[in-house]
Amino acid sequence: MGLALFKERRLAERKNLTGLLPGSLIRADGKGSVSCRPVDISAHGIGIVITGEKKTLPIGTELKLVVTDNEIDLRVAWSAPDFGKQDSMRYGLVATDSSVDLEQLFTQFGCLK
Repeated sequence: MGLALFKERRLAERKNLTGLLPGSLIRADGKGSVSCRPVDISAHGIGIVITGEKKTLPIGTELKLVVTDNEIDLRVAWSAPDFGKQDSMRYGLVATDSSVDLEQLFTQFGCLK
């Protein structure tokens, strides 16, 4: 009877980013910073791309986005290959505090396209 409908994982519309973060993305476990390219954002989530086969983030990894004097807690919700690009992975990060509006923060710092 046809193909099953695609189940959308996103809870809100995503908007494209300039490729810049408004601060530093670091691992909460103290294992250093995360070098990535942010690609899209919604109120409670960020899509990022990481290039390099040894640069993986397991689902559930806790991260912090450090912006000026503020830290926003994030968690890796999903990962997938970046549309067939070699050695690139795409990740979905979600804010652990639902009161945080990431889209507003990125807009404030001029990171939206």
